[in-house]
Amino acid sequence: MATPLLGQFLVQVNGFVQARNETGLADWIALEPPFNEQYGAMIREIQNAYPRGSEDALEKRCSSALKAAVEGDDGSPWTAFIKFMAQYLAYLRDVSADVNRYLDTYALLSELQQRANSALSHSTLGHLMLPVVVANAKLVCRLAIGLDKQPELIAHLKRSGGGGGGGGGDEGGARETLPERAANILRQAFVTCLNDRVSSLSAAGKPEGKKRGIYIIANLCLKILFQCRKTRNATQIFENIYNLSPPLLAYPKRERVTYLYYLGRFLFQNSHFYRAQLVLQAAYDESPARPECMRQRRRILVYLIASNMILGRFPSQDLLSRPEAQGLAAKFVPICLAIQRGDLAGFKRHLDIDHGEHAEWFLHFRILMQLRNRCEVLVWRSLVRRVFVLAGQKAQDSGGMTRAATLDIDYLVAAFRKLEDAAAAADDYVDTDFEGVEYGDTGEELHVDQAAVVSKLASLIDQGLLSGFISYKLMKFAVTGTRAKGGDALAAGFPRVWAVLRGRAERNEGSGGEVPGWKKKDGEVGGQKAGPGMVFNFSSMRPVGVVG
Repeated sequence: MATPLLGQFLVQVNGFVQARNETGLADWIALEPPFNEQYGAMIREIQNAYPRGSEDALEKRCSSALKAAVEGDDGSPWTAFIKFMAQYLAYLRDVSADVNRYLDTYALLSELQQRANSALSHSTLGHLMLPVVVANAKLVCRLAIGLDKQPELIAHLKRSGGGGGGGGGDEGGARETLPERAANILRQAFVTCLNDRVSSLSAAGKPEGKKRGIYIIANLCLKILFQCRKTRNATQIFENIYNLSPPLLAYPKRERVTYLYYLGRFLFQNSHFYRAQLVLQAAYDESPARPECMRQRRRILVYLIASNMILGRFPSQDLLSRPEAQGLAAKFVPICLAIQRGDLAGFKRHLDIDHGEHAEWFLHFRILMQLRNRCEVLVWRSLVRRVFVLAGQKAQDSGGMTRAATLDIDYLVAAFRKLEDAAAAADDYVDTDFEGVEYGDTGEELHVDQAAVVSKLASLIDQGLLSGFISYKLMKFAVTGTRAKGGDALAAGFPRVWAVLRGRAERNEGSGGEVPGWKKKDGEVGGQKAGPGMVFNFSSMRPVGVVG
């Protein structure tokens, strides 16, 4: 059966390969249905001449039409490209725009992606496939996430134990989900781009060849993994980039911002809040303040504010008044206020999943538990400071000796039991160590016992958030270092939270702004020459704020 349109199509593809025209090739490889009439007519030819089951004949046709063009510069045949083209034509024949057949489309695109990945790996001609690989990867990513959001379309896979293969079985492991499978397929292309020995950076410092695709494909993998909440699988991507990638600055801004956003979220989820705020701040600063970027800037800002709050820095009114921050003040400000005033009841109420007005929103962004667990100690510190201001005993000179400023622990117990009385006695109190942002008023009674207060005091001292010791004989908290602060017991006993936690993070994780996963200099990892086999273990990093 004559197939003139298919013949013309293959002749054009042959010309693009011979001319090494990767843009023209990518434009000619249409992927997303519905297709225009010209493609529609060719598809009907393929369906009539090469129905399902005649894939070998289709590959033979492609081999005959493209043979002259697919010999590499080094003389090696590009047979993977012929197999890709045969798979592509079979994809055109079988794909449907019907929503109910999205799962079939996902399977076809996944298989096509694997063929494209193989063609990409050719040493001298593979770079011609990079735009096609990226375009196909974007579709795979979008479809995998869409299917993950519509479980009714893949319910039969879950019932039958399918879902992409892998895992499960007799060993009881978790099965590979469709998004995971998609990420693993895209990861093959990412590794190919990362390990390319032929291309490098241009004289202008820009990536060439397959290395241009490193961050584009990595970002697609990360998007899938974060959507399906399989972020542990992102560790290898960050490690490989940190060890083998050209510097991030060599890549376009849109790729830099997206990558830093996902790296910042990854660090946040793993409790490395100081590094997270470094990365997220860079992403936010680089993201253009244009209307079309508002959604992106807002998502970055959510995690940036949360990271800084955990470290003792609150958002300014200027920041919260920006267009991308619209509505964020109502969600974050009550927490800031509760921390400033030492209002533990109000703090817990705002983040209560059952009663908190915005708890569901925090849960959606996966920052609820971090805020609850990490900021609670800051609330305790503010309450101790507040009671010290009201009832603490100043340092005294007696007989040539200086007695430390102290606070009777019973006052703290009473403050928690009668919190509303303490709030009324100092209605305008705000902890001045927290950037001086004034937000409003709140307060609620909370009951604790002496043992609980002593335990919390010991924890705050151990974390460096209080400077002093507990006299168990006298049941007092005594401030140390007052003389070094010029007699200011508040400055001595209550060091600034941000300074304490930043210092701890830099001691535990290294100074100089070095962040695993963020490649800043070419050929170096943490001051050492990078190379194959060099691994940075993210799982061993010490969380900020951990006691002991």
